[in-house]
This record gives sequence, C-alpha cells and structure tokens, in this order.
Amino acid sequence: MKRFVQDLARRFAFTLMVVALIVLMLGEEARRAADFAFLLAVGLGLLGIEWIVALSDRICCNVSSCLVSAVCTYASSRPTPSPCAFRQRVRRQASEGVTVPIFRRVSQAALQYASVSRRFLEYRELTRLRRTALHEVLIARNAHTGQRVVIKRVLPGVADRDLKREAGMLVWLELERVPIPAPRYIDYHERDGRSTLVMTYIEGRTVEELSATGTISAPVIVRLLAKICVALDTLHRAGYVHQDIKPANLILEPGGSLAVIDWGSARRIHIPYDPGAITCTPEFASPEQLRGLVLPGNDLYAIGKTLAAVIPAPPPMLAQVIARATGPLSRRYATGADLAHALLTAMRIDAAWQGGAA
Repeated sequence: MKRFVQDLARRFAFTLMVVALIVLMLGEEARRAADFAFLLAVGLGLLGIEWIVALSDRICCNVSSCLVSAVCTYASSRPTPSPCAFRQRVRRQASEGVTVPIFRRVSQAALQYASVSRRFLEYRELTRLRRTALHEVLIARNAHTGQRVVIKRVLPGVADRDLKREAGMLVWLELERVPIPAPRYIDYHERDGRSTLVMTYIEGRTVEELSATGTISAPVIVRLLAKICVALDTLHRAGYVHQDIKPANLILEPGGSLAVIDWGSARRIHIPYDPGAITCTPEFASPEQLRGLVLPGNDLYAIGKTLAAVIPAPPPMLAQVIARATGPLSRRYATGADLAHALLTAMRIDAAWQGGAA
C-alpha cells in the first residue's frame, strides 16, 4: 500500500511539472509566470514528501535493527528464562500488582526470536553422563570460555514432558534467590521436535555414589539432608515442590554443600495433574504423588526414603524418624523444618546412646 501511494505521488508530481511547462509556453506572460510558480511548487512539494517518507523508512529500519541488536546483546549477557517461565513470572507479577519493566519484556521477546542454534555450536560434547528412558545427559565444554556445562536433551521419538518445566524452574530459582544449591540455567532450545537444556556443571559426586562406596558416614548424611529439609521448606513456602528427591539427584559439592538437580518433575502446590504424566522415580514417590497430588509432604516422604536407601541399618531414633516421614500423610512431618529438627535430635540421641553402650 505504501509503495502504491509513493508511485501515485511521483506520477502526479511529474504530471504537474509538465503542465507547468505547458502553461509557461502558452499562457500570457504574467499569468503564465504565476501558474508556473504554483504548479512547480506543488510538484516539488510532492517530491519532497515522497523523499521524506522514503528517508524515514530507512531511518526506522536502521534504528529498529540497532535496537534489536542491542537488546539481544543485553539479554544474552545474562541467563535468560525460557518463554514458558517468563510468561508464568509475568502472570504472577501482574496478579500481585507488580509491573514488569518494558525493556525487560522487549529483551526477552527479542532473544526468543534470535538464532539459538548458532550459540549451540559453541559447545563441544565430551562424554555422556547418563541416559534415562526420556533423556540423555552430556558433559560438554564451551569452546570460547572453557566452562564445563551439562547438556540435557530429549531422546529422539520421545514426547517431551518436563524439560521445558525444568528450564523454567532453574530460572525461577535464580530470580527468586531460593537458598537451594542447584544448576544455573544457560540456554534452552527446541528444534526438530527435540528439546535441549544447557545448564552449569556441578562439581562433586552424588549421594548415591558416595554411599555405595562407603566414603560418607551416616551422621554426615543426616546433617546434609537436614539442611536440605530447611531449604525445601523455603521452596514449599514459595509454592513449589521438587517431587524427585533421591540419592542420585543430590550432589555433594567440594565445599560441603548438597546441591539438588533434576527439576523437571517440580510442580506448583495443590494443582493436581494427570498421574500418567509422572516422570519421577516411583520408589521415592509418596502414594499421594503417585495419585497426582502435589503436596509438600511428597518431598519429605522422599527424604525419608533417601535416608532408608543410604542408611540400610539406621540407629533406633533415626529409624523412628524415617518411619514417620514415610508413613501415612496424617502422621508425616508438617514442614521441612520439623523434619530437620527431628533428624538432628535423633542423631544426637543415637550418638549419646551408642556412646553409653560402648
């Protein structure tokens, strides 16, 4: 439409200029000078308008290109939420009356449409860490910075159920500063029906590996899981449940902190879902979770099952705590802080009892 208007204006301008020349040649001297000046002014004015329109189009195009480039550069300099997580955060903030800065929304939108596949060429695959029924997990290295990362992607032909949710949860954990050591989000990509998540690599060994080799004692495990219970309590108060706590998803870092990985099963509290969509480990899932209920007690039940798995013969008081944590929902601990207190108390009592028996 704009091009049509410009062509019409150009033709009309040249027509007026031709008419002005004809008037100049055929009219009376005074009259033809006036008519010539008027028609020439109109023709030049129309040409000027067309030139201004074309110039403004070029300026707007250049400015928008620079703006998108600057926005993408700004957004790519920091971990970027997946579109799903970003939309959820905007909805939640809108319901709370919080206004999301417009530049932040623009940067997210611009980065969403930027080329992501190019950035994935920056990672050189090194080795496969593990393979599940749904995903394969690889350790890779950034070709530019040398940073080791974890690449988790859906296996070919497998329906993606939880990888986008995991990407959104990692972003949410960082934005809300939830005090749970976890991988940091780097990138998320969907191409050819396969989803891929890139996150930071966490140094250390899983609790499952440490307990299997006997390199970690029962009191140390109890203290570490008590800290995780307190951190999970913060997560529950924020409205989410991890739903896949198990020894293989707990990594002991060199600094002594216990990091929680595999956030793909995390869900919002009290929002039921189809039990057929469960992606957790059934051996560590509570009966309520297997029915599709999302409750804080699901994580506490998994903590009890984790203790039972890594400490096959617990002392008497610890055995009572495990039995209550994995018992009926009505008898289970109400909060993670309650379970943490019970674990530390049981450890002290058992230590005193064993010392007295010796």
